[in-house]
Amino acid sequence: MYFALSNQLRMKKIIWSIALLGLLQNSACTRNTQNATVTVDTVETDFFDGLTPTAAEFTFEGILPCADCMGIKTNLVLNNDSLSYFLTETYMGKTNPDSVFLRSGTFTRLTATDSVSTILQLSAVKELPPLNYKVISDSILKKLDNQGQEILGNHNYLLTRK
Repeated sequence: MYFALSNQLRMKKIIWSIALLGLLQNSACTRNTQNATVTVDTVETDFFDGLTPTAAEFTFEGILPCADCMGIKTNLVLNNDSLSYFLTETYMGKTNPDSVFLRSGTFTRLTATDSVSTILQLSAVKELPPLNYKVISDSILKKLDNQGQEILGNHNYLLTRK
């Protein structure tokens, strides 16, 4: 019994340490928006040309990590004809029933900072920050952070084409 309580206390300490580290990291970042300039070069790529069979709509699915639930079941539908998307995110096990969030808008194909990779940037109809996905192959997308950088860690951020 002492061993079980000891492990619980150790896990609580680890969780609080990680949370504190995240807060410190976020508070250390300050943003000067008065003189900020953002430059993004858009480049047409052959992302949709490489997808077979040729179709106007492509669906990617996966379960992304979640801090306070069992996972985020993600379904992303890309419409090549109108460069629009529809995103469904289901927070599994959050409440009864699961919490579902819908997002739609348009997407843009961008060239990543490595000048080789393609990024799909999803802009919502509402005033939300854009979502970024790196094209790994014609059947795999990888979710990126809000700055378009890869998310560090051992978690799975991949969506696969269905």
